[in-house]
Amino acid sequence: MDPELEQLIKALDAVLCARNKADYLRCRAIYDSRLDDVISRHPGVNRQTLDKAVTIAYRRWITAQSKPPTLPPSA
Repeated sequence: MDPELEQLIKALDAVLCARNKADYLRCRAIYDSRLDDVISRHPGVNRQTLDKAVTIAYRRWITAQSKPPTLPPSA
């Protein structure tokens, strides 16, 4: 996974898992600043489109994290 995307996903996870308003605001500020960093390095990227892409990647990341390992069928 791309390191920039991973940082954005983890920052979004922190926003969504914030326990109180102060944590939410702090984590949201970090997430927004990371979005701004990516946008500044990649001109032409729309903030709303990037946020949507990160949200989709976050959902996939959560799904991948929650799948229990399966045992191979016995031969």
